[in-house]
Amino acid sequence: MNYNQTTMDRNEEIRKVAEDKYNESDFRTPNMFCFIEGAKWADANPLKRWNKFSDDNMPEKGDLIVLAVVNEKFGIASYELMKFDPIVIAKPYREDILWYQLPQL
Repeated sequence: MNYNQTTMDRNEEIRKVAEDKYNESDFRTPNMFCFIEGAKWADANPLKRWNKFSDDNMPEKGDLIVLAVVNEKFGIASYELMKFDPIVIAKPYREDILWYQLPQL
């Protein structure tokens, strides 16, 4: 890092983006406030990661999940919202099949 550069902390970075984004907004102050609060909330509540299926890492039967099949070679992806049933996922587990736990509704 160049010592002549100034480093911003995360709060300054968020404020700078909000100022640039809402520079010409008719409702600049409330828009910036909402953007800043939303960014702080997102930092404090990061997204969970996608999971690979394994014997040690499986959702419970009946859990609400998103099932993803991602094939990077062909540039395609398929997503399905489902209640998990272990019988759907056969061994050997494939690397391109992922799952993401959704909160109970």
